[in-house]
Amino acid sequence: MLKLSDADTVENMTDTDNPVITPIACALPNRPEGGPKMYGRDPVRVLPGTRLREWVGSDEMVGDYFCNYGVNGEYERRFAEAGMKVSARGGSGEIRAVELAGHRFYVATLFQPQLQSSKEKPHPVVKAFVEECERFREERRKQ
Repeated sequence: MLKLSDADTVENMTDTDNPVITPIACALPNRPEGGPKMYGRDPVRVLPGTRLREWVGSDEMVGDYFCNYGVNGEYERRFAEAGMKVSARGGSGEIRAVELAGHRFYVATLFQPQLQSSKEKPHPVVKAFVEECERFREERRKQ
């Protein structure tokens, strides 16, 4: 998308000049000793005009996390120019979710919707994905 042949995550420990994924700067409070920096629940601000906002139905939600890495904010402008929109932010403005305009269903979240999802009450992102899969299947059947 950004046309960076060496884009990588620093988790891979490569010598890339384009570390698109970098370590989380601040840990969540009350995480277990030795656990990932982003472990547990944290508020997320869902941005207006995004599919995520449409699905969640609110400008705030709580996300469940289990990770040490996130999107390098230095690439945000370049992502936006390539058509990727930030759809959620953490308390300090850090990127928590992105989506790609014009794609059937391209949403990437740092939080893990499946951790809050059940058969009885699916997370809005999981529900939206399943609904899009059903639409896709119906379109294929009609071909």
